[in-house]
Amino acid sequence: MKWKSVDEKYILKIEKGEFVHQTLVQFCKDQNIKNASIAGIGAVEYVKCGYYDLANKTYLFKECHDIVEVASYQGNIMIKEDDLFVHAHGTFSDADNQVFGGHVDEMTVGVVMEIILTPLSSTIERTYDETTGLYLMDI
Repeated sequence: MKWKSVDEKYILKIEKGEFVHQTLVQFCKDQNIKNASIAGIGAVEYVKCGYYDLANKTYLFKECHDIVEVASYQGNIMIKEDDLFVHAHGTFSDADNQVFGGHVDEMTVGVVMEIILTPLSSTIERTYDETTGLYLMDI
């Protein structure tokens, strides 16, 4: 990954073969960032994404092992169980311009990911919510 600090934000270039969420977490740890918002575009060669089945309190994921365009990627980084956690959603487009997306578990860069990371001065944590079965922002 390569990065540059601009206007109190970071421009990140995550390169082929790198895990996106893993790289973002390590970057935030290195920069002592506890909360941030993220937005990006690019192309990945692997993505695991899906949706949350509230009735069963579980994520239902599908994996894609082809190069797909990341048409939109946005989310946040917060503290969960004393570690950093990326909560992001993405929209992806395949070679036939078919679109899919949802909650992103992880992605591996296939060409490049260009991400704008905006640090927040907060230290918001995610805590477990019994009703949903999710770790929600404790605000």
